[in-house]
Amino acid sequence: MTYQQVLDYLSGSERLGIKFGLSNIRKLLRATGICVEEFRIIHITGTNGKGSVAIFLSSILKEAGFRVGLYTSPHLVDFRERIQVDGRYISKRKVTELLSQLLFLTRIRRREFSLKPTYFEIMTTLALQYFSQANVEIAILEVGMGGRLDATNVFKNSLVSVITNVNYEHTEYLGKRISDISREKAGIIKRNGIVITGVKQRRALEVIEGVRQKKKARLFLLGKDFKAQPVDRRRRACDFQRFNYQGFFDSFKDLKIKLLGRHQIENAALALGAIEGLKLRGIQVAEKHLRKGLEKATWQGRLEVLNSVNSKGEDRRVVLDGAHNPAAMRCLRSALLEGVIPHQRIILVLGILKDKDVKKMVAEIIPLCKEVVVTSPRTERALDKNLLRKEVLNYLPSNRVRIGDGVGGALERALEIANSDDLICVTGSLYTVGEAKSALKR
Repeated sequence: MTYQQVLDYLSGSERLGIKFGLSNIRKLLRATGICVEEFRIIHITGTNGKGSVAIFLSSILKEAGFRVGLYTSPHLVDFRERIQVDGRYISKRKVTELLSQLLFLTRIRRREFSLKPTYFEIMTTLALQYFSQANVEIAILEVGMGGRLDATNVFKNSLVSVITNVNYEHTEYLGKRISDISREKAGIIKRNGIVITGVKQRRALEVIEGVRQKKKARLFLLGKDFKAQPVDRRRRACDFQRFNYQGFFDSFKDLKIKLLGRHQIENAALALGAIEGLKLRGIQVAEKHLRKGLEKATWQGRLEVLNSVNSKGEDRRVVLDGAHNPAAMRCLRSALLEGVIPHQRIILVLGILKDKDVKKMVAEIIPLCKEVVVTSPRTERALDKNLLRKEVLNYLPSNRVRIGDGVGGALERALEIANSDDLICVTGSLYTVGEAKSALKR
């Protein structure tokens, strides 16, 4: 297979959609000869913040000298973003080699395996193949959806399990109640495991506590067992933020992160909680590596500030944020209100998927915006831009709500509308942000 043929194959597997269950992934791993017991993993689930926690952990452990595998989803521009070792994407050559082998095995042994793997199952297998060959010492795995029946949950043991938070998402798969969603996410808790969580809702915590007791795991709760406190709010905006951390073993003052927004301090604290949890497994990380790892961590499409120019050659500031549910949109709203990115007016480019809670997402962000350009990202899951415009018109007059032809076209319109002291904010979906990032590169 060529690399382009690999991309075509992956594109075809996306049409199979979502399949919950571990049968396929176990068959795929058996076909490729991967023994999951050889891995030491940190497993991360939650409604929001999974990727940020994963990137903090990867950066810290890399600084500490470990060979670190990182598996996240979705990607923004290049699907190889999902699979990294020591901060470097898997190569195109290795993707072609491993997926060619995988496709050959599943075809030649079709009767034995009788499966049609989904995109996520293929990517998870590819990641574990690569990590095994690369002699990764610690693999950080982000759950795709839920946890209990997610393809990443094929491991009997983990070094640490992290449940960032719980909110309403994917209710058609995970259940319509917070308790149902919490139960799915608590499915990554292992027997005698270590669990780090930032969950706040009483009912969600009750469910997690019940699973913890059954599995005889240890639970450490953000705000109770470990805490983070922002400092230096007068810092220069768009630069970094500082915080103090009080843990269950260690405390650190004046830690620095580049990722913006109060929610990223919580995500950093969860990563530090996981690092402390590693101590219970005999894995030590020095303070200097912890500090440097936090400071170096960057994450695309999460309050990511970029500069662009309009057709007149005038500079404009653009922020990309992949907020894709009401809770994430609330975090974006708070960050903008806090003034972490200076601006006079907000010009919004908005594209949302049709399976999201569009009404609540729009209600969170639109009241902050002076003008909005609605669009639809290039995916079958995208909400029609005309339907999105109709929802936005509940908050703004029609002369302030425009339609963009694709994400790139919407961004071009926003660049023409914005003044020099305005902020163009692109949000609503990681698909939308990914297309905007590609357009900005051009």
